[in-house]
Amino acid sequence: MTDRSLPTGSTLLVDLDGVVARQLPRLCTHLREAYDHNVAPDDIDEWSYDVPEADGHVGDIIQGLMRERPEWYFGGMDPQPGVADALSSLQSHYRVEIATHRIPETHDISKAWLDDHGIPYDDFHERVPRNKGAVPGDALIDDYHGNVANALAAGKAGLLMRQPYSDPGACDGAHVVTSWDEVTRLLL
Repeated sequence: MTDRSLPTGSTLLVDLDGVVARQLPRLCTHLREAYDHNVAPDDIDEWSYDVPEADGHVGDIIQGLMRERPEWYFGGMDPQPGVADALSSLQSHYRVEIATHRIPETHDISKAWLDDHGIPYDDFHERVPRNKGAVPGDALIDDYHGNVANALAAGKAGLLMRQPYSDPGACDGAHVVTSWDEVTRLLL
């Protein structure tokens, strides 16, 4: 990394949605089918994005999908371009551990999805606190600026995988990346 090298053997904490998996296209499909709400992934620029037909925002809708339709929601996501190769390359230098805020009842679905898409990892954290900075590790790769800010505050390196709802200004000191190619160039 340009301002903080990670020694070989360091632990990379990696989020799933918006980092490993492309959740916005799947969410937009659900919004169209369930609420007749047509929105493009790039238009969801905050988790409080309001869906008037649903009487709530996308964060609430995602929570409902996790509980009511996890196989459809998680199982139908596509991986981010290049993620399997990138994590495979990173694994030759670092431990790769999944740290997601998906509810524990969906972890078997998540692990099966990772296996189905050939996405390697060394460990899957079964319970992740709201503050991801509290998860043991050396760096966090996440799409939510609040999680990255918490990691930075805990002394970890932070990589913000840029999404429409990400705010790089809220996690000063993070490396902002837009692809897995950028992650590997930064870390290897």
